[in-house]
Parts: sequence; C-alpha cells; structure tokens
Amino acid sequence: YELLADREAKLVRLFTPAFDQIPLDLGYIKSYPTGIRENGGQYTHAAVWLAIALLESGEYEKGYDVIRMLNPINHSMTEQEKNIYLLEPYYIAADIYTNRYNYGRGGWSIYTGAAAWYYRCILESLLGIQMKDKSLFIHPRIPQEWQGYTAKLNLQDTQIDLTVKRAGRSG
Repeated sequence: YELLADREAKLVRLFTPAFDQIPLDLGYIKSYPTGIRENGGQYTHAAVWLAIALLESGEYEKGYDVIRMLNPINHSMTEQEKNIYLLEPYYIAADIYTNRYNYGRGGWSIYTGAAAWYYRCILESLLGIQMKDKSLFIHPRIPQEWQGYTAKLNLQDTQIDLTVKRAGRSG
C-alpha cells in the first residue's frame, strides 16, 4: 500500500517502477510503454484485489481508501481532474496511467471486468454481506468514519431491511 498507492492522484500501481530499463524479455508486459496498463500503471483488477485483501486482513481504513481512489467520480470532482482523467465519471477504468506524459489518465472504460470485482469488494468485503450455502452472513469491515449503514436485500423472494450499527469497537 505504501509503495503502490498514490493518494493525491487517486490511483494504485500494479507495481513500481515500470519495466523500462530491464534487458530481459519479460513478455507482453514490456510491450506497453512505461506507466501504461500493467507496466507500472494502475491495473484496476489488481487494485480492487488489494482493497479486498486490506479489508479482509483488518486494514479497514486503507481498504476503504483504495475503494475511494478507484471510484471514477472521485477523478472528476474538479475541472482539472476531469481534464486529466478524460473518461466518463460513471464507468470504472480498467487502468490509469502513471506515464509522465499522461499521469492520472484513465484507460479502457466500460470494457472491464474490474467493475464486477469492485461491486463484490464493496458488497462482500466492505459491507460484509455474503451468501454462503443459502445462508446470509454479515461481517462488516467499515471505516471509523461510518457509524453504520442500511441496506435492502432481496433474497429468495424475501425483502430484508438490514441495519448495521457500529458497536463501539473497530470494524
């Protein structure tokens, strides 16, 4: 998290630094320019998996921070941010560039499975709502700033009104 998350630009690199000075043939990853897609940029699938890992390991604040960085609307809050990001604020980007010429620019909106992972991350890892073997389990991993949340679930033709409140402990 400390090495990969750029909180100011609201992105999470796949790794750093990019493979641009390595003489070895590393396969297709080196075919991308420095800081583009998997070559040192944000690869959103992996960034979502980092959020899941942080939340599920008890690092709720860092996990929530990654979720906020990945939220596309947070890349379009100002005119300057919109002019850098250059994507729709309602589709999650498959990647965000860390190339010095396009730092913070989003790529491949709409066409990404990362959106489904992002949804699962919020539903299952942050809110803690999971179905297992036809049973509903609630294990929230919410940040300290949240006092709780409410949700309406439709499961097996039954509507469930869920209210989660912080009990005074972390998590």
